[in-house]
Amino acid sequence: MRENLKRYNSFIKEGAVEVEPRVKPSVAPTRREKKSPFRKDKPSVNPKPKATAEDVANKFLELTKDNKEIQSILKKKYSK
Repeated sequence: MRENLKRYNSFIKEGAVEVEPRVKPSVAPTRREKKSPFRKDKPSVNPKPKATAEDVANKFLELTKDNKEIQSILKKKYSK
């Protein structure tokens, strides 16, 4: 164990390297003055939905009123 410590201490003494301290840059980084075009904040008002579930169902029924195939499928499915 002592031999390992002696080897380690000699390694440290031989391999000692001087390191220069880090220097801060002389010029500070600049910030962008222009704001981002993307909106990051939330809207101030919660928007209302454009249609309710009933409106969608009524619109679907109106559009499929003349289509016989869809009417037969719906009758088979919901007539039970």
